[in-house]
Amino acid sequence: MAHSLGDALSGFGSELLEQIRENSTARLDEVAFKEKIIGIEKAIAALREAEVEDEKIIFLLQKHWDLRLSEAKELLQQER
Repeated sequence: MAHSLGDALSGFGSELLEQIRENSTARLDEVAFKEKIIGIEKAIAALREAEVEDEKIIFLLQKHWDLRLSEAKELLQQER
């Protein structure tokens, strides 16, 4: 009985550690994504303040942040 319990628990520590690492990585990815969005929003605000046309802003968002047209338009719309 003790042998089977030991076998059952033998991988528990490594499984728990792996889950903790996965959760930590997911949180870091989420934080990095939020920081990217904040940077894009600040760039949009600055370009609008400089009175850059929306079409040019969309072009720049696609060029420098590798956004799809729909993503660039959505972010531009949100910043109005």
